[in-house]
Amino acid sequence: MQYELFCDADFRQESPFIQRSVCLLGTFRTSSRTLYKKLQELGADVKQGLSRSLHYAVLGKNVPADAQEHLQQLAYHGYRPRVLSEDDLEDIFAGHYSPYVVSAQIVKDLRLTLQHYLDGRFCYGDSMNPLYVKELYLAPDVSGDLYQMLGNRGVYANTYIDNTTDVLVISDNSFRHLQEGKTDEYLAYIERQYNQIRSQTFRFTMTTEGELLAWLNR
Repeated sequence: MQYELFCDADFRQESPFIQRSVCLLGTFRTSSRTLYKKLQELGADVKQGLSRSLHYAVLGKNVPADAQEHLQQLAYHGYRPRVLSEDDLEDIFAGHYSPYVVSAQIVKDLRLTLQHYLDGRFCYGDSMNPLYVKELYLAPDVSGDLYQMLGNRGVYANTYIDNTTDVLVISDNSFRHLQEGKTDEYLAYIERQYNQIRSQTFRFTMTTEGELLAWLNR
């Protein structure tokens, strides 16, 4: 009997759900009560809803539209719980753990899209100097002439991103990549910097090299 207890404890420690949070969304072949019990037996902290601190989202059938939208919003800001199906759960319950393990530490994983640009597109408007007191990040592949032109307008720009950065200036080439659903090393840098700062939402305003030049040449 003591040997069996030792084995049970050792088996439980291998579970991918130890110190991990799990949320069930939609309907399943197995009753939710049974799934909850099995998940808890494997060490899961079963949550009632989605949040930034979630490790796993298990999607069944008929997932509510608001839950799907919430998942998309989490991903928009860089929070991506591992999505599992009921078949995945059954595989885990059968003891196949290794393909499903995720880190206990929640790590932001922003992937820039065109929507980030459109949602945060900088509005130049009719102001004489809409960039006044703004701190700009200029991607390394934009024209070096921009520094002098911005300086002549009293606008400060640099080559790094931190918590004081207000506007991200990307090259027209990077903008084309966003339109095509692609990334490049300069967009990847923006993603890394956001993932490293404490902000929980992507708050940056963005503009392109071409839009900035058009304003400077007015």
